[in-house]
Amino acid sequence: MKSAVNFKQTTTLPTRRPLIIVNLPAILSILAFILISLPFSTQGPHNNMATVEFSNSLETFGVKLFSELAKTNPQKNIVFSPFSIQTCVAMARMGAAGDTAAEMDKSVGFTAANEEALADNYHSILAAYQDSNILKIANKIYIMKNYETKYKFNELLTKKFFSGAENIDFGESQKAANTINGWVESKTNNLIKDLVSSDSLNSDTRLVLLNAIHFKGEWVHPFPEHGTREKDFYLDETNTVKVRMMHISENFRYGEFPELDATALEMPYKNSDLSMLVILPNSRTGLAALEEKLKTTSLHDLTSKMYSTKVIVDMPKFKAEFSAELKDVLTNLGMGHMFSSNADFSKMLKSPEPLQVSKVIHKAFIEVNEKGTEAAAATAKKAIKSRCLRVCKITPKEFIVDHGYQYNIIQRDSCTVWFQGRTITVEDKVDQ
Repeated sequence: MKSAVNFKQTTTLPTRRPLIIVNLPAILSILAFILISLPFSTQGPHNNMATVEFSNSLETFGVKLFSELAKTNPQKNIVFSPFSIQTCVAMARMGAAGDTAAEMDKSVGFTAANEEALADNYHSILAAYQDSNILKIANKIYIMKNYETKYKFNELLTKKFFSGAENIDFGESQKAANTINGWVESKTNNLIKDLVSSDSLNSDTRLVLLNAIHFKGEWVHPFPEHGTREKDFYLDETNTVKVRMMHISENFRYGEFPELDATALEMPYKNSDLSMLVILPNSRTGLAALEEKLKTTSLHDLTSKMYSTKVIVDMPKFKAEFSAELKDVLTNLGMGHMFSSNADFSKMLKSPEPLQVSKVIHKAFIEVNEKGTEAAAATAKKAIKSRCLRVCKITPKEFIVDHGYQYNIIQRDSCTVWFQGRTITVEDKVDQ
């Protein structure tokens, strides 16, 4: 990081400054933390975490996030990147201490012995996709001009999170917003625009932490375009909209789950270890009940019970865009301390002023069509393991996605969830 001008202390008692956390996807996801200036606090101990435990903690946190977002966005399509949000929270955690750090650890499930161990967990994931042509992950810190980050905080974010740092004048709010939004657009194939507004930045802003993820994957088994037809998509038992329904008959991993009153289908992406996992309630109005049951269902357990078979699939083409300010969501999940005047981010800046989070902004976008998916997510090349020794020569299963469903973009081995969403209505519907 370029050295910034040294901060000049004054005799005036410092006020807390805002931190903005922003997070991006394609599926795209962007998350931003905005930190502002405020008074001080201290740090608590942590425990070591194995890779499996780390992956499980991310899934648990993602389930909680989805539940909160669904609660505050009833009857709306949702798409977000749990990994993107978790990464930005982890970046902020590198500079946290005291009760603020303890709350973040407990809420997200961070149990690493210290900041270095936690950063190593993320580094192992981020490093795997550094040279990926399919998945692009980018982190960035914008720092108020004339301010410097502490050496350890900067080293962890630079070396472990591959985060670039740049000084900026938040006092020139429109210019700063344009710079930040320009970076976001460049990392998300221009799919996420206007993430940060000029009125969310001012001369009290000290840092903006950003995470952007862009994923563009092609299906291993693309849907033939000539098979796409106009069909009904049910909004409830009787009301429908016309959608462009894709059609294919292929070998996929499939499962029937009576305990969920649902079926599931896994569609792999080419040259990666990612799949889209679609979970479809058996009832046209069963999505809410399914979401409730999925709160206590491990995706790893669910996918382990799926098998390879011939499946006739009808799946709507769709696009979805979603944005949310996550302050209330994260507060409800137990991280309210970082938004208060008692927040402790004393490990971030060399200057003596304390910081608090003013905003956590998330935007996500997804498009699914015959060729594949554009979204924010992570990928690596790995052969898929079939859990069935042969494809049984029986009547093909049917997986007709003509009503509300939930979907996840997952890493097949670990079931790490890069993107998660639900579709209640199809926005890419046929004009009436």
